[in-house]
Amino acid sequence: MTTLIIFILILSVLVLIHEFGHFMAAKANGVRVEEFGWGLPPRVFGKKFGETIYSINLLPFGGFVKLTGEDSEEATSAKDPKSFTSKTPLQRAIILIAGVFMNVVLAVTIFYVFMFVNGFKTFQMPLIFDYDFKFGETTKIGTVISGIQPGSPAEKAGLTLGEAVTAVNGRKVTDITQFKNTLAEYKGEPVKLTLNDLKDTTYTKIRDVQVSPTKDEAGKPIIGVYLGESVSISYEKPLDRVLVGFYHSYNVMGYSLNTLSQMVALSFKTKDISPVSESVSGPVGIYNLVDMVLKYGGPNAWLTLFDYTALMSLSLALVNIMPFPALDGGRVAFVLFEGVTRKKPNPKTEAAFHRLGMFFLLGFLILITIKDVVR
Repeated sequence: MTTLIIFILILSVLVLIHEFGHFMAAKANGVRVEEFGWGLPPRVFGKKFGETIYSINLLPFGGFVKLTGEDSEEATSAKDPKSFTSKTPLQRAIILIAGVFMNVVLAVTIFYVFMFVNGFKTFQMPLIFDYDFKFGETTKIGTVISGIQPGSPAEKAGLTLGEAVTAVNGRKVTDITQFKNTLAEYKGEPVKLTLNDLKDTTYTKIRDVQVSPTKDEAGKPIIGVYLGESVSISYEKPLDRVLVGFYHSYNVMGYSLNTLSQMVALSFKTKDISPVSESVSGPVGIYNLVDMVLKYGGPNAWLTLFDYTALMSLSLALVNIMPFPALDGGRVAFVLFEGVTRKKPNPKTEAAFHRLGMFFLLGFLILITIKDVVR
């Protein structure tokens, strides 16, 4: 129940702050806000203040803002001075972008709080592809267990995902090559591995495990694990600390875009959509993430959730600004077209594009949810 409550709270905050951006920008530009709702209809309670109904709705996920004329297919709606369609392209663009702007503001604010509490350094983050973070000082751990072969010595010894191998028989190892070379020196004899569980962000869950390696086809000792990298970033310089919310937002967004582009390139190269699909999560995936943090995050679980909320807020901003029909970015694209050509798009054509985009997004969400459930 705790996981569900926190999950709903996080989603509600992310969506409501986004919709609040649209709400404030609409009010500032003289657009009538017909309803500002928490949750999704059907409506449970609503009260009208001025020209706006403030409502609480049955489905407790996020919220919405209803603007006069925003989704109208009739050109006549432009005659209403308080209609969204009656405003200039610049005013409409500001209203559309305001939600994305508020998600960025939320992320920057959370990162300021997180960094102040955590000594201006991040927790360990998985490093899927190499990336040069522009701000701060990075520290890498190259021996994080990212996969375990079924029936392998590692599985039999009880090794778990998210643990980092820090030593072999007391000898420090920091990357995959060093781990393999050190393991090879013992020629398949049982070894003692020192493990640090990075899922616990206190990094104090350290244990020793005895493992008996087997040999691969080349006769080299193996224990049956896949090792990856993780990275932490510290912001020690005075200017870094002053601007840490903006700097860290830039770092994580740059890394996220780089990872997504690499995943897409890999999918094209291998003609397999799985690299992209595995890197995207829907509501079920987010729920499972919250549950995992609460179970394994240790005393810093709340701080980890705080960090993830900021990251999800940035991700929501990134997704929404993409020029795809039905998203804010797609609507902005139509507004920019009008601003450049001085010709207003046909309302029915634009509405049809957004409906098509919405159907596609809903279908994609269903597929992602099925994938998360199966996984």
